[in-house]
Amino acid sequence: MRNNLCLFALCAGILFGSCSKDMDRRFENATLHIPNQDRGFIVIAKEGVSTQNIATALGKLNVRRFVLKNTNEELGLIEVQTPDPSFPAKARQVAGIESVAADVVLSWRLPEKIHRISKRDVASAGAVYRKNATAPPVVNSNPLSFLQWGLNSVRAEQAWAKGFQGNGAKVAVLDGGFLLNDPEILPNIILSHNFVDDEEIQYHGRDGFSHGTHVAGTIAALNDDKGVVGVAPQAKLILVKVLNDEGNGTFSAIINGIYFAAVNGAHVINMSLGGELPRRTFMDDNGTPDDPSDDLIIEYDRDIKDLVTAMNRAVTFASKKDVTVIAAAGNDAYNYDFEKNFITYPAACNGVLAIAANGPLGWGINQDTSLYLPSIFTNSGKKFIAYGAPGGNYSIPLNTQVVQVGFVVNYAFVFDLIFNIGGVDEATNELFYSWSAGTSMAAPHASAVAALVYGKYGKLASLQMIDQVLKKSSTDLGLRSRDGFFGDGQINAEKAVQ
Repeated sequence: MRNNLCLFALCAGILFGSCSKDMDRRFENATLHIPNQDRGFIVIAKEGVSTQNIATALGKLNVRRFVLKNTNEELGLIEVQTPDPSFPAKARQVAGIESVAADVVLSWRLPEKIHRISKRDVASAGAVYRKNATAPPVVNSNPLSFLQWGLNSVRAEQAWAKGFQGNGAKVAVLDGGFLLNDPEILPNIILSHNFVDDEEIQYHGRDGFSHGTHVAGTIAALNDDKGVVGVAPQAKLILVKVLNDEGNGTFSAIINGIYFAAVNGAHVINMSLGGELPRRTFMDDNGTPDDPSDDLIIEYDRDIKDLVTAMNRAVTFASKKDVTVIAAAGNDAYNYDFEKNFITYPAACNGVLAIAANGPLGWGINQDTSLYLPSIFTNSGKKFIAYGAPGGNYSIPLNTQVVQVGFVVNYAFVFDLIFNIGGVDEATNELFYSWSAGTSMAAPHASAVAALVYGKYGKLASLQMIDQVLKKSSTDLGLRSRDGFFGDGQINAEKAVQ
């Protein structure tokens, strides 16, 4: 058979490092540093204490290169920058301060397998195929939705048939840069904001894959008879850049993103990102390994837990505004019922729904195969996972049998990934469709179904209602009752809106 599409090399990367068992070794490849920026700190004020007064006092502590970045009175949080390792101890003596934590920089983008094909080549190949086909190769009027097995996994079309496509719902996507000009999501974007210094919200990354755009398309690509379609195609998007285009970022940027989404009317917040924090003490060198004068010991029982406290404040704020907060569970294949060395945030925050991934193996060969096999990479745990959703799957070794689905020819393993928009060649401004796998892809399926429920109930919807609807409508897979790979069940859009 002839391949009418451009075939690109697989890109697979593990973005998280592992923590050394010895405190005097670096938490290698996990704590990073933004170029030309000193270490940040998050100062947590005691309840009811003015952050402005604390900020004034912090400015008088006589520490090196002190910069006041931001104060948030409603969250009781203050962001500062200084390379001075004496700052935390000095700041903790200021009246009204509950705690001080280093604003750790992590590589938050979850590892995925990525594959892409040109939109132009897809259109050309599809036109030739449809001209000669004896039957239409599509399952609805969007010509590439036949590649989106995730729609069937969550029963999206059955929910649409009942009249619910997310109309009236607003979903905030907290991620890296976005392809704001992609026509398949452009009409649904109602607001965007950037919390990353020295970068635009528009994606300009080196790898040519806009993770945030792929996520946004999975949620709300238009139902317009063109290309792909999102699970909630009438939902509106609030796009918030909290990671740089390489997938790195601070806790404070994510906290700011949660707050921004909540105060700007989001009904759902999707965070297809996760940072692996060590449950132990380590040394942070401030990005200057040859200069010990700015080294800082990051203590688990103080600094790490305080970071979590700060993030929990943001999630609690969003919850009080009836915002459903959803996060990817992580792709390290950890069972958090037993794993004691690490924990993934924001999925582990109080009030966040952590979404595990599942998907088929060999769907390109047999479209009747199960869509619900736990993904090889997904984190799990009965006490950790809220729900399961389609995130793609693969086996080791990869199945490189060449197969054809409709008019698309590719390796068998590629069809087991999640298909949507997100690719770009900046040299030519050409946009690509992309296959990707990860709990990053599972989370937006769940967020979109939550948006369908908000769309059904409108102003009557509350956080508690959405949680109960998702729980009662989910499909019980895996072990009976609560399961480590599916939590309370597989997300089911059809039942959620009935």
